Amino acid sequence: MAENKPINWAYPFPSKEPNSNPLQLMTHMANAKGGYYPTGENGLWHGGVHFDDGTAAFFDQTSVRCIADGDVIAYRIDERYPVSEFTDEIPRVKRAPFSTGFVLVKHSLQPPPLKNSDGSLSNGQNPPSLTLYSLYMHLLDWAGYQAKPDLMRPAFWDAKRYTVNTQRDGLSVRAGPSKNTTKLSELCKGAEVTIGETEGEFSKLISIISGTAQPALAADDQGQLPGYVSTSLLKPHSEPTEYDKVVVLESGLPIKADDLIGHPGLYQNHDSAAQHMVHVELFSCDDAPAFIARSRAWASRLPDGQKTLLKVYKGASKLIAHREDIGAENPPKLSDEGSQVGVDLIIPQTLVDGLPASHKIQVTIPAEGSTPASTTIWWRLNSLFADENGNPIDGWLAEQELITTRHSPWEWEGFHCVEETGTAVEKLAYSLNARRLLSTEEQQNYRAQINKADGGPILTLARLHDIVDADKDGILSSREIRAALTKPWQAQLLGQLITGHESEWFWEKSKWDELDPLLEEEPGRPNLIWQTEKQRIEKLSWWSDLAEKHGIGGDGKAWHVQPQWLTVLFKAKRKEFITLKMLKTASPSITDNYAEAVLPHLNKYAISYKIDTPLLIANFLSQVGHESGFIVRSENLSYSAKRMREVFGCKNNIRGYDASKDDCKISPRLRPKLWTEAAKYERNAENLGSYVYAGRNGNGDEESRDGYKYRGRGIIQLTGKNNYIAYTRIHNEKNAQDHQDFVSNPDLVTSNLEYGIESAFVWWEMNDMNKKILKSYSARTESNITTHVADVSTIVNGGTIGLPERVELFESLRGLFEI
Repeated sequence: MAENKPINWAYPFPSKEPNSNPLQLMTHMANAKGGYYPTGENGLWHGGVHFDDGTAAFFDQTSVRCIADGDVIAYRIDERYPVSEFTDEIPRVKRAPFSTGFVLVKHSLQPPPLKNSDGSLSNGQNPPSLTLYSLYMHLLDWAGYQAKPDLMRPAFWDAKRYTVNTQRDGLSVRAGPSKNTTKLSELCKGAEVTIGETEGEFSKLISIISGTAQPALAADDQGQLPGYVSTSLLKPHSEPTEYDKVVVLESGLPIKADDLIGHPGLYQNHDSAAQHMVHVELFSCDDAPAFIARSRAWASRLPDGQKTLLKVYKGASKLIAHREDIGAENPPKLSDEGSQVGVDLIIPQTLVDGLPASHKIQVTIPAEGSTPASTTIWWRLNSLFADENGNPIDGWLAEQELITTRHSPWEWEGFHCVEETGTAVEKLAYSLNARRLLSTEEQQNYRAQINKADGGPILTLARLHDIVDADKDGILSSREIRAALTKPWQAQLLGQLITGHESEWFWEKSKWDELDPLLEEEPGRPNLIWQTEKQRIEKLSWWSDLAEKHGIGGDGKAWHVQPQWLTVLFKAKRKEFITLKMLKTASPSITDNYAEAVLPHLNKYAISYKIDTPLLIANFLSQVGHESGFIVRSENLSYSAKRMREVFGCKNNIRGYDASKDDCKISPRLRPKLWTEAAKYERNAENLGSYVYAGRNGNGDEESRDGYKYRGRGIIQLTGKNNYIAYTRIHNEKNAQDHQDFVSNPDLVTSNLEYGIESAFVWWEMNDMNKKILKSYSARTESNITTHVADVSTIVNGGTIGLPERVELFESLRGLFEI
């Protein structure tokens, strides 16, 4: 991993809610069926978080993604899930599968270097660094991949076989590692092969597993086939090096944030149904408290532009309740009545950047005399704050100097490092007592352990911040931890807890045997379920295989961090599917300032409307670039008599109306009034639009004026009442916090830049463009790209006007992606 280079971050599972904010993602974890941080449902310490059936409604849990750039250093995959046999009521035996599959990734966390005023790097000491490890536990077994051959496989497995992945024809087998050598044969598309050493762009062909070669190839004495094939036209099918054991990669294999880790595996407890689940954990074996101290000192010298966190303080700010009259022309005022904020909360910049346009107001007061100009930014924030009594409050928040403060993530604002040294028996006794599961005698026998756990640092810190004791009984239960996670300010507090604790993946038989007396059915009678559970814990453990390798300590101790909150802190912005270079390629005349203004909206809606592959992005950008250059505008209907007849009349009737010549080439029908009542429509946009668009696409007749009201707007002209109705429905479905009515107020499409951009994505979705593009492209050969672009242009433009320019734009963008 490169030093002094910031690493990228991603969520292990993307949200199913396109416009969810990062604090909402944390509160969704309260829905997990178990396995919170820093304590699990059973009351024992828990170093990670679970994504299971309870969270599946909120996250797309089809595949697991790496949370940050790093190196894969170890993994394990079950050939088939091991099974525990729990005996509940003799002779009934419950067979419960449990995945032991995991991937361990090593990361280097380091603040950015200091720079001089001219942008050059400042000489001096290097930034402090912390080695982190992300763990993804309970992954799909090998049998699961075999049952689904098309399921994508992790790139860090060894590639055992390859499929010929050509567009249409087969793959040439050459005598040497060059396309200029003799062609020996041709492998059919879809053939499966194995390959040997790679030389340049070619690999040595070893064997054909399935499929044919024409003419047939004869193997040599070692069973290897002659010839070389182009490596880029082979699709790898990876397989694990070994099964049912920990594979340690001595050098580590690079992996990027959002790359595939694997897929959720099956896990079943003795008292529940089997479910797909993944345990995600983040920890460090370094001295985390020392690193944080150095990082805070370093952050004090970083520029203010890197302060991407806004802290709101309890009792300092207030929320102004939203009113219908609040808007850009009538913003809230600090003097307005409001509710005092009763909790501390840190708001990431990504949260306010992702708010809909209607939830952001900037108020600038110009300079007057000796008073300098000032700017106040207001954000409408819902479901984030509470008043001093804990009641949820919503409304407009102003960023105010001295009232709110800005912080760099490297300041670790609000974080607490606590070393939890309590034993498993102390925590379990405390938990059982909290759940009223101990007898009077057991309470007396384990009073010392209960009291010791009760005075532990995590419970002390939780009480300090009012996280515990919802029922005022002085005891913290897993139920109360779960309730705390539903509140953004308390979920954040738990996320800011860095805990020093022995890893649950470090197997030490004696510490688990200590629980035997506490869990036995009755004195002298062992708990068979617990005995089976201990066997499962041992099989799940992996720490000893990594001890003293890759920086993993031998004592099993580590500092654990809530993975979601760290991802929120360092995930600087949403993934950019569309870059400035792409935008300027699609519209070379676009100014830098305007491009910077539209890019966030393009990327926001590229995600929402799933225009997120190179082919779809290249088509979208090339078409919009040609249609409008990404300039949001309203259709110009102020035409001369001649021009309005050319555009909306019939081609052969320009010189005069002739009903017998009804062969409209440009417009779908004859419009005689453009000749008989020309004065009414010439240079009159409202009259012309009302007439030519009457009775079409949901518009009423000419007298309704719908044709003009719902004229074309946006960067792809959204035209007709039905389209504005659809825009309203689709926008409100995808933007639950920003309901708009584009039917009542169609001018929003041009008066608000974000809506003007979104309207093109809505049009794209209404016309099912993604599916049509994929169908067209798959049917076209490399030499027939023009036909593909023509297919798309016909839908967008109703014809192929400007086709050469559209093809040129598409080809230029295609070159950037290497489609």
